[in-house]
Amino acid sequence: MDRDRDPGAFDLSCIGFVDFETRGQTPIEAGATRYALDADAIICSYAIGDGPIQIAARSDFSRPLLWSDMPAGFRAHSEAVARGAGIWAAWNAGFDKAIWNFSTIGWPTLEAPQIIDVMAQAVASGFPPDLHMAAVMSGSHHKDKEGSRLIKLFCAPGAQATPQSHPEDWARFCSYAGDDIAAMRSIFKGTRQLSLADWREYWAMEQINERGAVIDLTMVEHAARLAVEDKARSKYEIGSLTGGKVGSVDKIDAMKKWLWDSFDGVGQDLLIKRAEELNDDGSIETPAKLTLTRGRLLRLIAYCEDTIGRTADAAVLDRYQRALRVLQIRLYGGSKTPAKFGRMLQQHVDRRLYGQYVFNGAAQTGRASSRGVQVHNLARDTMKNERELLDAIGAGADYDTIARLGPDPVSRKLSLLIRPAFVPCDEDHVFVWSDWSQIEARILPWSAGDDPGALDRLDIFRAVDLDPSVPDLYTRTTADISHIAIKDVTKPLRQRGKVAELALGFGGGVGALQAMGAAYGLHVDDAEARTIVDRWRSANPWCVNFWGRHDGHGSTGLWGAANRALEQRDPKKQYWAGRIHFRFHPTYFGGSLLCVLPSGRCLVYRAIRYEPVEDLDEDGEPTGHVSRKLRFARGYGRSKLWHGTFCENVVQAIAADCLRGTLVRLQNENFKVRLHTHDEVLLEVRREHAEITRSLLREVMQRGFSWSAGLPIMSDETVAYYYTKSEKDHGL
Repeated sequence: MDRDRDPGAFDLSCIGFVDFETRGQTPIEAGATRYALDADAIICSYAIGDGPIQIAARSDFSRPLLWSDMPAGFRAHSEAVARGAGIWAAWNAGFDKAIWNFSTIGWPTLEAPQIIDVMAQAVASGFPPDLHMAAVMSGSHHKDKEGSRLIKLFCAPGAQATPQSHPEDWARFCSYAGDDIAAMRSIFKGTRQLSLADWREYWAMEQINERGAVIDLTMVEHAARLAVEDKARSKYEIGSLTGGKVGSVDKIDAMKKWLWDSFDGVGQDLLIKRAEELNDDGSIETPAKLTLTRGRLLRLIAYCEDTIGRTADAAVLDRYQRALRVLQIRLYGGSKTPAKFGRMLQQHVDRRLYGQYVFNGAAQTGRASSRGVQVHNLARDTMKNERELLDAIGAGADYDTIARLGPDPVSRKLSLLIRPAFVPCDEDHVFVWSDWSQIEARILPWSAGDDPGALDRLDIFRAVDLDPSVPDLYTRTTADISHIAIKDVTKPLRQRGKVAELALGFGGGVGALQAMGAAYGLHVDDAEARTIVDRWRSANPWCVNFWGRHDGHGSTGLWGAANRALEQRDPKKQYWAGRIHFRFHPTYFGGSLLCVLPSGRCLVYRAIRYEPVEDLDEDGEPTGHVSRKLRFARGYGRSKLWHGTFCENVVQAIAADCLRGTLVRLQNENFKVRLHTHDEVLLEVRREHAEITRSLLREVMQRGFSWSAGLPIMSDETVAYYYTKSEKDHGL
């Protein structure tokens, strides 16, 4: 389907806009399903097409809304939806669907393909996922500011107010409920409508949300207890390591000072936010400003490990080992990741987590985002003794036992065991999952079109797909940036090629390379990083050309095409870069740039223009220097654009199209998808069907689409009793 020729899937007259107000004792943070099972629907506001806004409300709170409470027009539209002659629409529709199905009495079941999400459409046009703010920013409709007070009064856990005790406030609340419909409808009418293909992808993802994913509840309960204990233990250990100079993992200023005193040379340089300013006599005029962001932590950890591996000096070894431990405790003990076990306990319904995905959650790519346990952000690293740790935690082992099982801090172990907490629903079932091999690295040259260098790179992937013994991309990149023969590339050296490819393809420079290297445990100094960046760009002119120049007047590449569209301001003209083209719509929300993908789906850069902007340093703080930048409206604010942004958005969006389309196919072919990430899909099947499912899943993952001709797609399939990234032991 050509999405661009199908801009609106539904005529306004067939849409019923619906919104609920509810009353319950379960915190909304527990997730829509858990909340809805304990809540009562007390108000339902709605409008059919452009018709008047209607309110159905309970006059008392003795029971939730019955189907018989609903007006005839509402029930008639529901019957039309059941026949396929209409559709419901809501803001954050997964929540309203859960309320419809679980917080009412006698209502017909509302299926995922019977409702669309206005929030998903608004976010696709760059508006925030908040109805009030989206209404204000779009100029569509201003919601009643009293809404928050009224919700607390009638709906929040512990609320005691009733229509009888607060009749005037109740009348305002009913009016407020109708206000939500007005805001939602005006946003729907004012934003670029999604296509039927988009909504089919939304429905497939919602059906996965409804199916849910099962957790090993016993293991999760024990892990949650360990996470609480670890927080207290981390505070004690960090105080002991620093001689009491750092009181807890959250005392960042004290920790930075202690680390500064522990390091010298390169270590101190890595702590400095920006260079010191010196007087003529060499004295410091502006003291060094220290920083300890996550990126700095990773680089310092890589530097410590590198130093420990090279030094024979006992004093230096002790100093750096203590510093390494402090950094690890900060990185893992300061992380909120282990607390996800507690979140699982809060959200599960009979061991199952529902509603983990947000369709179109990443506005500039169309990728899904995740809520709750944040499935997209689970660590991909594994531990050699993963099974041993799982068995020990599941058996209720105490903290000291878990601490002795391997060198990593307990918080690190817990972080790496969140993924394996997901298990099949029954003992005779297994997981079968597939992940695309280097999907973004393949999409990048494919997107560049017919550039000979890009085509050569695609041939490398095809050759490796046919014969895995052929030197792969990372090996070849290592040879290019190191000026050595391919046959001389060792496994450790190959890691540098991998880091270069992952860091530099989207226009990244020295900082991006060093940050990516740290994530893979590699310390790369400034001089070496500069050499690698220059050599990579020299070896890949096709990619540099695809980015385009960054001066606002480039004639080639993504940057040039985007700027030509902005300059010409003609919505009928298309400006191409490889397989991508841009169009500018001067009247759409202050002027919006559409980036059209090969699938026909559009990325919207709303209210785009050049404007003076204060430059920020690598930690996001003002430098005092102002530059003219291309910016657009995104979510709650404005974001800066450059050639690397366009490239990254395009590649990740095409990968998202691959995943979204694949989920639709799997749903249509009755596969039971439980989880997915940006490049991976996980199914649950009976054990005896595992191998045939592996083959069928592989075929679907590699099938490609009508728009993806020439894109080499490869995948790897895994079968296991639990979700893991371990390559050695999958529990079978």
